[in-house]
Amino acid sequence: MAQNLLFRELAQTFASLEATSSSLKMIDILANFFRKVSPEEGRIASYLIKGEIEPEYKGLELGLASKLVSRAIGKAVNKSQEEVEKIFKETGDLGDTAFRLLGNQKGKGLTVKEVYQKLKEIALASGEGSQERKINLLSELLKNSSSLEAKYIVRLVLGVLRLGVADMTLLYGISKGLFGTKEKKSILEKAYNLFPDIGEVTYKAIKEGLKSLEKAKPILGIPTRMMLASRIEELEEVKEHISGKVLVEYKYDGERLQAHISPKEIIFYSRRHENITHQFPDVKKWLREAFLGKEGILEGEVVPYDKKTGKLLPFQILMQRRRKYDVEEYAKKIPVKYFLFDILSLNGSSLIEKPLSERKEILKKVIKENQGVVLGEYIVTEDIEEMKDFFERVMGEGAEGVMIKDAKSDYEAGTRGWKWIKFKKEYKEELADTFDVVVVGAFFGTGRRAGSYGSLLVSAFDPQKNSYPSFTKVGAGFTDKDLEELPKILKPFLIEKKHRLVETEMDADVWFEPRKVIEISGAELTISPVHMVAKNKIKKGGLALRFPKFLRWREDKGPEDATTVDEIYQIYQQRQRISK
Repeated sequence: MAQNLLFRELAQTFASLEATSSSLKMIDILANFFRKVSPEEGRIASYLIKGEIEPEYKGLELGLASKLVSRAIGKAVNKSQEEVEKIFKETGDLGDTAFRLLGNQKGKGLTVKEVYQKLKEIALASGEGSQERKINLLSELLKNSSSLEAKYIVRLVLGVLRLGVADMTLLYGISKGLFGTKEKKSILEKAYNLFPDIGEVTYKAIKEGLKSLEKAKPILGIPTRMMLASRIEELEEVKEHISGKVLVEYKYDGERLQAHISPKEIIFYSRRHENITHQFPDVKKWLREAFLGKEGILEGEVVPYDKKTGKLLPFQILMQRRRKYDVEEYAKKIPVKYFLFDILSLNGSSLIEKPLSERKEILKKVIKENQGVVLGEYIVTEDIEEMKDFFERVMGEGAEGVMIKDAKSDYEAGTRGWKWIKFKKEYKEELADTFDVVVVGAFFGTGRRAGSYGSLLVSAFDPQKNSYPSFTKVGAGFTDKDLEELPKILKPFLIEKKHRLVETEMDADVWFEPRKVIEISGAELTISPVHMVAKNKIKKGGLALRFPKFLRWREDKGPEDATTVDEIYQIYQQRQRISK
C-alpha cells in the first residue's frame, strides 16, 4: 500500500470520472483508486473527490474568486492577468485555462498529502494580506504541478470540481476497492449516515476494517443525517406499511433543525449539515433553559408565527432570517418556536435503536417547555378515522399535513422508508404534494421576461444511476423579482453544454450544473416523450409534471436531496390505482 501517493494519480482518477456518466464505471474507477491508498491518503482523497477540504458541517470553504485565481495562474506561468483572462474567455473554464498555459509541464511529483496541505493553507489564510498569501500559495503549487494536476487544483480552489460523484456512488467505490464487493456498502453507508464525514469513514474502513464502523453511533457535535419519510395519497394506505400503533404528528412548515447540546455550547445544524446556530440566538437561549439533561442531540422544526394572533406562518417568512447581519433585529421581527419531535442521544448514550414511543417519553422528561421551545403535538392511535380527525384539525390550524410514524420504529439516519410516512392532503383533482427538483437548464424569456429566463428545465434525482432525468419545464409562479434574480442566482452554475449526468430530450437555451433545488407543485403526472423520469419502467415515455408552478428555492437541500425517480413513480402508480 502506497504511503506517498502522487497527486498525479488522483488527477488521472478525476479525469476518468469526469469522462463518464455511467455510475457503474464510476464505481470501478473509484475502486481501482482506493485499492492502493493508505488510511490518511484515503481520507484526503475522499474529501477532494467531493470537492471539499473537510466535511461540510465544519464550514471550511476553498472557493476563491476567479480574479484571484487568474492572477495566481498568471504568476505561475509569467503571464499578465489580461493574457490569462483572454484565454479564459476562449475556454470558459479556468481549470482548462491553466491546463493550456502550463502546456507540457511535467511537475515535480507532488504527493496527495502535499497538495492537500497547501489547499488547506489557502482555505485557512485570513486577516490582513491574506489575499496575496492565497495567490502566492496557489501560484507556487501550480509552478510545481503538471498541466493535468493544475487543471484540477484550479477547479478545487474555485469550488467547481464538478465530477458528479454522488455520496452513494463514492461509498460503493470504496466498498468495492477495499473489500472486493459493493455489498459492504450498507455498513459504510450506515456509519456515514450517523457521522457524515466521508474522510473519517474512509480512514476507519482502511485502517480498522468494517468492525469499527458497525459500532457507529451519533456523535455530539457532528450532525447525524436526518431520517426521511415516504409519502401516501390516502390515509387508508397506512395499514399497508405499518401494523399496530402509530404516532400521528403535526407536520410543521418550517426548517428542520438538529440541536447538539453540551454544557459549553449549543449548535444547530440544518438538513444539509450547515451550522446555522447564528440565525437562531433566541432559540439557543430558550433551549438552554428548557433542556434538563447534561448533553443531547434533539430534532425539531423551527416555525415562524404571528405575534398578535399566535398563528403559524409559512416557511418563506422564516427564510428572511437566513442572513449574516442584523440577526438580532430579524429575530425580533420574525419570532419563532422550536417544536421538538425526537431525541437521538442523551448524556452520551445513543437512543436511536430505542422505539419511537420510548424516545418520545424520554424527550418529555428532559424538556421543560417555555415560550420558544415546545414539544410537537401528536396522537397515538391505530384508528384511521382518528387519524383523519386529527389531520382535519391540524390543517385548519395552518399545518402542512401530518407525519405518521411507526411507534415501534428505531431512528434510521439518512434513510427514507415506510417507518415514517408523510401525508399532506387527499388527492382530488390536483396533485396536492410538492416536488423538490434540480435546476438543470433554462429557456430565454420574451415580453416582460425578456432579458431573463422565461422558464426552467428541472430534474428529479435517480440515486441508482447517479443521474438527473428531466421532469418538467416550469415557468409559472415566478414574481417579477424572482425573474429578475434568476440569471444572478444561476450564473455560478452555468456550463457550456448539457451536464453529462442530465438525461432529457429537451434542448434548453442554457445549461446548468445540477446544484440548485427548487420546490414546485403541479396538476398531474403524465407520460412524456421528452422527459425521462422512470422511462425504463413506463416504456412509452418518461413521467412529467403538467402545469408546474414554482413555489420557492430550497436552500436547505442539495441535489441529492431532491425528489427521487422512485418516489415519483410510486405516486404515479398510486394515481393509476385510484383512477381504476
